[in-house]
Amino acid sequence: MNKKLLALYLGAFLSCSLAYAQPLQLSNGDTLGVEITYYTDSTITFVHPILGQQTVAKTGVSNIAELNLDKVTKLPEGEAGKAIIAANVAKKALVPAKQEVDQANKELIVAQNNLKLADESQLDAAEQQVKDAATKVEKAEKKLIAAADAVEVADNYIVVASEVSHAEAQVTAAKNDVKAANNQVVVAKAEAKATQKKFEVAEQAMSTTKAAGVMQAEEKVATAKTRAEIASEHFELAEVQVQEAEENVVVAENNVKRAKGKKVNVGFMGTGWFKGWDSSLAIGLSGASGSSVNNTFRTAFNTRYEDKKGRWVYRSFYYRDSEDNVTGENQINATLVKDWFFNETKWFAFVTGVYDWNQFKDWHHRLQFGGGPGYQFIKTDQWEFSGRTGLTLITEFGKTQYNANGGVIFNPDGSVLEDTVVGLEGLIGADVTWHITAQQHFSISNYFYPSLTHSGEFRNLTNISWIHSLDWFESLALKFGIRNEYDTSDSIPNEFNYNFSVLWGF
Repeated sequence: MNKKLLALYLGAFLSCSLAYAQPLQLSNGDTLGVEITYYTDSTITFVHPILGQQTVAKTGVSNIAELNLDKVTKLPEGEAGKAIIAANVAKKALVPAKQEVDQANKELIVAQNNLKLADESQLDAAEQQVKDAATKVEKAEKKLIAAADAVEVADNYIVVASEVSHAEAQVTAAKNDVKAANNQVVVAKAEAKATQKKFEVAEQAMSTTKAAGVMQAEEKVATAKTRAEIASEHFELAEVQVQEAEENVVVAENNVKRAKGKKVNVGFMGTGWFKGWDSSLAIGLSGASGSSVNNTFRTAFNTRYEDKKGRWVYRSFYYRDSEDNVTGENQINATLVKDWFFNETKWFAFVTGVYDWNQFKDWHHRLQFGGGPGYQFIKTDQWEFSGRTGLTLITEFGKTQYNANGGVIFNPDGSVLEDTVVGLEGLIGADVTWHITAQQHFSISNYFYPSLTHSGEFRNLTNISWIHSLDWFESLALKFGIRNEYDTSDSIPNEFNYNFSVLWGF
């Protein structure tokens, strides 16, 4: 069992409100109305008004098949399950400790206000009241620190238990592998013995063949072998000729590009890496120092490959903006698109995957996987226009949860409630590229994602870029870009960024 799975168990275990009363029939004939809190593969734990919390074996419950365990948390066996229970107990103890600190602080504030209003006859009593309140605050804070330490110990217990469980599983798997390998050795020995027997039989049959027949057969084999060698040489010569012809075609095509003033792709720094791919690395950096210190950094890597069978497009960027050492924007995006072309038609199929990380969004990480059909409306030397439609599965990890009034939901320990949210979206998009000249082109894309799982919600992503190649330095260009994303499910729905960067194409 890995750590992520244990964390999932713990998160589910903390939602104790999902448990509800059920009739539990024991093997001895007793029937108890209990609240099942959690269960494992072999036990059930419940709470009874008189008996309190009890754990019984599943074999001791006669109506186990009739119990509704869908909304009850299942815990792993052994130390991992004990670790989760201990963590839950520690976190519950943290809540009253925090409440006690809050109450003590309130009493201290009251005592301080009384001290301000006290006359000389009440001054000593008021000062003593402040001292007592301060002592109470100090004790309550120590108790809170102890409770927090207990939570940390319990969390460490979960990690250790998960590592132990994982190691035990590896040992079991290794033993099974050894057992399987031994079985394979036995089978291999048997097969080797049978093969040796067949070879001995074949040798004996060969020794009994007439000499004349053997010589005639050997002559036929020699003739066939000579013919095969000649054919192989002809084939290798033809392959060399084809390769030389293909290289000549590439040289000719590059000469045409140079004549038109276009860039010739020779790979990364002439090494041949990414040869045939249209790749670029962009870096943008700006800053100011005075009454405030501003820093903006953006880097991006894009690459694209297209042939008669299909197209690969990969885009990624990292963007960070800060003012006076306070970060305002910090995000990463990576997008991969694969297109498959069909002969004699403008239709194509595509799949896409997107990864996002954003420090200041309602979620921490976001994954998208989608696909569907596309149509290439226009594709000329000057214009490219394509449309796409399909479905997208989106998963947001660590998404902040809000109530019906738009307020943030908090856990009992005061932390913000976060969850993994999975949704299905539609996809409608278009890409347009205008090759203005051999040195510059303009592109715009817009993708609309209506939610199919949350009615009325949607996302819209727009990207605009203008690139101008510099005449005085081959492969160097200037780029201006705009990226705008509008997401109705976020607390701050609109995110608008523009950038100016130097681009190096290869």
